[in-house]
Amino acid sequence: MTAVLLDLDGTIIDSAPGIVATVADTLSELGLPAVSPTRLQSVVGPPLPWGLQHVAGVPATQLEQAVTLYRHRYAAAAMLAAPVFDGMRDLVVSLHGAGLPIALATSKPERYARQILDHAQLTGYFTAVCGALDDGPSSTKAVVVDRALTTLREKGADTAGAVLLGDRIHDVEGAAVHGVPCIVAGWGYGAGDDLSHAAATVAHAAQVRELLEVNILPVDR
Repeated sequence: MTAVLLDLDGTIIDSAPGIVATVADTLSELGLPAVSPTRLQSVVGPPLPWGLQHVAGVPATQLEQAVTLYRHRYAAAAMLAAPVFDGMRDLVVSLHGAGLPIALATSKPERYARQILDHAQLTGYFTAVCGALDDGPSSTKAVVVDRALTTLREKGADTAGAVLLGDRIHDVEGAAVHGVPCIVAGWGYGAGDDLSHAAATVAHAAQVRELLEVNILPVDR
């Protein structure tokens, strides 16, 4: 392994409760039918417009309004309330201490991702922070992973042996576009996804280091 890419929601931070509550409030304010919290959890991870339309049932005619309303509510309350998952801070510090370049690769807007890492006091461990630049094509995981890999290379990192840690099918598929193996964070929100093409699944953050140290995944040091 020569570099590590990390997803944010469902991998580093437990953001589902705040996101689900914010989506529910958004639907209510728009006068749209309520959706169960269990179903709304599938909004977490993919680009927001896709989740609002295909999971929460927001009509295309109200999608732009829903995104704007959600963003306002989320930034005002839930965004910085999400805790870091147990073990993830130690993992980030450990990888950084081993000299491995780390990039954040998230479909969340990059400006929000930076604020969240700053709040969690994790920014300094990352070589690159890459998120969605808008709600269009740049928010797809494959595009974000490409930007993360490119940014790492521009900063002198070797990405030939890069690995992504994420929790959803979008992470597995987005990484695969670039030939990057994906380790699935079993503590995240991908329980209903087909994750059979992932390189491995871990139950807790400490297992990520264990995987690399026993060479279950290729390691290049």
